[in-house]
Amino acid sequence: KLKVAPSIQPRALSITQGRAVGVAHYLLGGIATTWAFFLARIISVG
Repeated sequence: KLKVAPSIQPRALSITQGRAVGVAHYLLGGIATTWAFFLARIISVG
């Protein structure tokens, strides 16, 4: 298992921090997926 930040325990995260991480992860995933989709279309069309 990866131990990038041993001082930070997932179980120690508050509800607000957990929600913030979830939203950030969701936004980053959505942006990455959308960018990959458009990039693939541009490459295939162009």
